[in-house]
Amino acid sequence: KRNGKKKLLWFADKDKSLNYNPTADEMLITVHRWFANKSCPGNWLYARLGDVAEKVTAALGGGRATQSSEVPAKEWYRVRKSWSEAKSQIGAYHVLENAKDMVDKNEEYFVFDEDGNVIYPEENTKCPFLVSVDVERLNIRKGPGTDYETTGKYTGKGVFTIVKVQEGKGSDGGWGHLKSGAGWICLDYCDRV
Repeated sequence: KRNGKKKLLWFADKDKSLNYNPTADEMLITVHRWFANKSCPGNWLYARLGDVAEKVTAALGGGRATQSSEVPAKEWYRVRKSWSEAKSQIGAYHVLENAKDMVDKNEEYFVFDEDGNVIYPEENTKCPFLVSVDVERLNIRKGPGTDYETTGKYTGKGVFTIVKVQEGKGSDGGWGHLKSGAGWICLDYCDRV
């Protein structure tokens, strides 16, 4: 507050963080593990930095602290391998996007709502799975979206194994990462086998 800061940001992504230019009233969390072969600040705290940023931002908002009875209940989004494996939890977030970011970085994990339902990735995106492509020249891209370059190669017609699914520009059904490692294809042009 003394330095006029009103917002603490956490992106959970090194490249995005290091390329972001904070405004005069913003601060940005970075972590030691991004710059050295360390695990600082440890997985427990790392998984909660989104919530830390939220609480600091709320505290910097000025005025008196709101009594807990006046605070509306917020939903928790838990990141676990399965709902029954509570010990597998690597994070709990009020911000759904932060929970999704953690899942995207950790295979075999899901976001669960407070009732234990999987809300990300959706059940129909559990990997791996097979897709059938009936398009002669379906572009393979370097990343999940039309904002990524094409590799210059195409799938051709056939059946392919998808090992990861992500949302991205230019697709309603998401982007599938090919098991071969060749890249990403738009699932709008595929039928699940």
